[in-house]
This record gives sequence, C-alpha cells and structure tokens, in this order.
Amino acid sequence: MESTPTPTRTTPPATRKVVIAGGGYAGTTLAVRLAKALRPGDNIEIVLIEPNPCQQALSELDLVAVGPARAEFCELWLPTLFKNLPVTVCYNRLHDVRPDDHVLTVGPRSGPHEEVAYWRLVLATGAIAFIPPVPGLAEYAVTMWSVADAQELQRRIEAQFRIAAMLADREARRMALSFAVIGGGATGVEIIGTLGQMLPKRMLEAGLDPADLKIRLIEGRPDVLYDLPEQLREKARGRLARLGIELVTGSMVSSVESDRVNLANGDVIDASVLVFCGGAKPDPDAVTWGMQIDPTGRLIVGQTCKTSGYDDIYAIGDVAAFRDPKDNRTLPMLAQFAIREAEETADNLIREARGEQPTPFVPNMHGEFVSIGPSWGVGWAFKAHLSGLPAIMMKRMTYLMYWFSVGGIKLTWKRTREMLSMQR
Repeated sequence: MESTPTPTRTTPPATRKVVIAGGGYAGTTLAVRLAKALRPGDNIEIVLIEPNPCQQALSELDLVAVGPARAEFCELWLPTLFKNLPVTVCYNRLHDVRPDDHVLTVGPRSGPHEEVAYWRLVLATGAIAFIPPVPGLAEYAVTMWSVADAQELQRRIEAQFRIAAMLADREARRMALSFAVIGGGATGVEIIGTLGQMLPKRMLEAGLDPADLKIRLIEGRPDVLYDLPEQLREKARGRLARLGIELVTGSMVSSVESDRVNLANGDVIDASVLVFCGGAKPDPDAVTWGMQIDPTGRLIVGQTCKTSGYDDIYAIGDVAAFRDPKDNRTLPMLAQFAIREAEETADNLIREARGEQPTPFVPNMHGEFVSIGPSWGVGWAFKAHLSGLPAIMMKRMTYLMYWFSVGGIKLTWKRTREMLSMQR
C-alpha cells in the first residue's frame, strides 16, 4: 500500500519593510510609484515618515505671499493622496539613523523615540533655507521656504499698507512702501516679479498711490539668473525693468537693519519689508547619521543612488550628492532631479525585491523655467528658448505632470482649474 506523500509547505518570505524618510517631491513620488508597482509576491511594506501632513510647492509660494493664490494651492494633502494606496504614513520626525543596525529612530529631538527596522531605507529629507551670518539678516528678513513664510510676507505687506495709509508725508510713505529681495536666483526673481506685478494692483485697491512704491532686487554677483543663458537673462532683466524693479548688483550685503540693507560698497537700500532668497543647504541632521558626506553636507551616493558603504540605504533629492557621470559634477538641488531619482529608486526597489540588480540613474536636464510675475516667464526646454506666456505655460505644465504622476486625473483637473482662475 502506497503512502500518501506529505504536502510540501513553503514558508512565505518575510515582509520587506521599505522606509522612506521625507515627504517632499522625492519621497512622495517614490512612495506613490512604488505602491502602484507592487505585486502580492513582492512582500513589500511601505512606510513614509514625514512630520507634516502636506507637501509644499516651494516655487509657487510667491503666488500665496502676494496673490492671487490661496495657501492650499501650494499644498498637497498627504492623507488624501495615500488614502487608497498601500502606504503607511508615520507623521513624525526622523531622529536618527543607525545604518550598522539597519534601524532608524523617530520622535522629537528630546523625548521618547521609537525604533523602526527596515529592509531598505530611502533618505529623502531634503534641504532647509540657508541664512548666512550677516548681522541683522535672520532678525529682519523673511525667508521663502514654506507656506508659513509666504503668509508671514503677506502679513508684513499688509502691515506696511496700513502704516502708509496713515502717513501724510510722501517721503515717509515711500519709506514705508520700500520692498527688497536679496538673492538673484530663481526664487528671488520669482518673488520680486510677483511683487512688481501684483503690488501696484493691491495698492490701488487699498487707496494708495503706486507711484510711492519702490521695489529692489539685490544680488552680490554682477547679474541675475546665472543658471540661464545670457539671451534669457537679458529678457528677464527687460521684464523686471518694465515692472519698475530696480536691480542692485555687484556688492554683497554687509548688514541689515529694521528698515534698510547696508551693502559692502557703502550703499544703503531702503527696505521696510525684506525677503531673503539666498539658497538652501541639505538637511543638517544628515551629518550625524554616520554615512559619508561631501563638503556641503550632502550624503555621497553611487550611480544607483545608494549611499556610500551601505547596500540597503538609498539617498535621493536635495540631501543626496549624486555626481553626473558625464561631467562628474554634483547635481543641483532641483525638483526635476529629485523626482527622477525617486522614480528610478522605486523601480530599483522592485528589481531588488524580485531578485534583480538595480540599474544606474541617468540624469538629464530637460529644461528650466522661471516665472516673473504670475503671467510671464522665461526659460528653456529641449534647447528651445521661451519667454512670456509660452514660458509660463511650460512652467505650469511641469506641475501638471507632477500632479498627474502622484494624484492622477482628479488632482490634475482640480489644480488645472485653480491655475486657470489665477490667469484671469
């Protein structure tokens, strides 16, 4: 009599926990793409660690600070985005990474911390505003790094309008209505452009004379928008001039007071409201995680975006120092690179879960656009130079593409209607 063979029992593979630290462009893109690509046999659990419930679009903050957008236009609500995706969001702060133990801790800087083990860790904690140690700068200038910053700028503008409305002396009114932006990069030019286009309209609505308005852009280098070709910089300068904006270039800021900016060459710039847009620096906590960093504090990564020395840790976006193999230069802190690194990393995590090797990330700069006011822009795409309405449309199109990639048609249509309403 033959015996019945005992069924072979296959032990299911252990769940692979992918922990993503950071919910900006890189972290959100990665979480969405990875979640949509999962198969049941991949056995991947996705955990996103982010202290804020919404992602913020930094390059659109000028529309909130001066108008015409509401704060919600710059925010992408994460609970709604991940509602129907297999992503667990931990609304907490990344406290520390212990790469040798394959563990990270979350929690406040001081207080109880929770340990989280991972199969793969993706560090996408981004960057923060850089404020140099110029006397008075941090005290009197507002940065432009969050919706809260944009709302603070809006509050300061409205406060100066109230002050100017009560002043009989015209010179005193002009002092009260003097606005300045430090930093001639993309963020500074976008803020100053929106100030130049929107403030005269808002002054008329408030019963004030736009002739009393003075707006200046301060840049220590000889020109603005150095990332753009000279032909486009010239168009940008022309647009700023038409908006009545004075360029103050060629001298660094030596100190800041409550109502003025002092330059190293001895010039004094009146500024009752001052905005500082002097760049960014990577997440300062990154230097404490025990991994290799470059001189700027960014985590050194290889061609697959894995951190140097650790095969189970990726770093992407502004916190990562990825060198372009074509020229060995570190990629700049741009959203387009953060998004594409995230997409490639999501694909590589799927490859690793299925027993395949990760593939290198190949960076390509597709274009760059800068708005100078809500309805005008300048930039390039695929070697074509654009200015005016075509450029601003291309800039807005990049956001539509991002919204579609993370939120689908519903989110894209909602944001499209909001953009169209602002162009009226």
